[in-house]
Amino acid sequence: MELISTKIVEGPFAMKLEEILNKEKNNLDIFRVIAACMVIYGHAYPLSHEAGQIDIVRRMVGFDYSGSLAVNIFFFLSGLVVTNSLLEKRNLIQFVISRIFRIWPALFITVFISAFILGPVLTKLPINEYFGSGDAFRYFYKNLILNYQLSLPGVFVDNPWKNSVNGSLWTISYEVSAYLIVLSLFMVGLFKSKILPIILFLVILIDPLLGNKLLFTWLPHKHHINMLAPCFAFGSILAFYKDQISINFFLILGAWLLFYLFRNCGYKFYFLYYAIFVSIIYIASLDFVIKLKPKSDISYGIYLWGFPVQQIIASYFHEYGVIFNQVSALCISITLGFISWHLIEKRCISLGAKLGRKFHSESFCLHPRLNEAN
Repeated sequence: MELISTKIVEGPFAMKLEEILNKEKNNLDIFRVIAACMVIYGHAYPLSHEAGQIDIVRRMVGFDYSGSLAVNIFFFLSGLVVTNSLLEKRNLIQFVISRIFRIWPALFITVFISAFILGPVLTKLPINEYFGSGDAFRYFYKNLILNYQLSLPGVFVDNPWKNSVNGSLWTISYEVSAYLIVLSLFMVGLFKSKILPIILFLVILIDPLLGNKLLFTWLPHKHHINMLAPCFAFGSILAFYKDQISINFFLILGAWLLFYLFRNCGYKFYFLYYAIFVSIIYIASLDFVIKLKPKSDISYGIYLWGFPVQQIIASYFHEYGVIFNQVSALCISITLGFISWHLIEKRCISLGAKLGRKFHSESFCLHPRLNEAN
């Protein structure tokens, strides 16, 4: 089965996805940075609450805004890269260690500083009341175990978006859940089949249209949550069939034409996301874009720090409006992203890689590679 036949459509800059997923052949990192900046751009509107100002994505498509779209891009790229890594290395312990050392160290620092440094400085309560309630400790602990908590005592209570210290953290539990689902499916042998992954993907695709009645029955029927699983699953299915998929200009053109033709249908968002995601892969594989590849992976740090930085700006400089919030928050968050990467994330990822190599053994590997499967 060939999802995108190279015999039918070969266009300019055509390349197999399998080749693109080699680190030297793509610049997906820059799109993660762009997505993190999009989150800050989109959050500025409700955080600053300037009358008459509307997010550009909301104006253009109506059913989404830039922050939500950016999260969908994050989930797609995670599904693509993480699934590809698992299928390549096939080592369960290495996979778990790498995910732990990627997610938690920077998260630990962010919630610690928020609860025990920023909180006491920013709260409108006396310090003894701030710590006496125990909410600061609960904020730190619950967010570390991905049991999302928004507020700290007396912090940001007068902001347009009240009591929310870091409104971006809610996505992390969903992302970790996606990792665990992929790992579980790998362990039970789903990826040994050529057909079962695409069947499961189609079920995941249909589930939100039915109000989450097939798989994710516990999820609230909200668009920004409903789309996380399909976006991640689309990245995963592309990684699974990477040796059969060709990315080229005609594919991109056809994807955007489909979105235009179906722009008035009830599930037009799927056509939009499909067009955006394949366009990202295509653009990321172009030579001049690869040359722009950042040396520091600052996207996660930008994402973690963007919201609290914007809340501080909204608290002290609310009269300056949306654009000031966006520009100043981007500058500060990008700086914090660099600091987070070089002081925390890069070192912890390296430590995790060293630890993971100690488990580089066939005893921790499951299933043959895709090209060896039956």
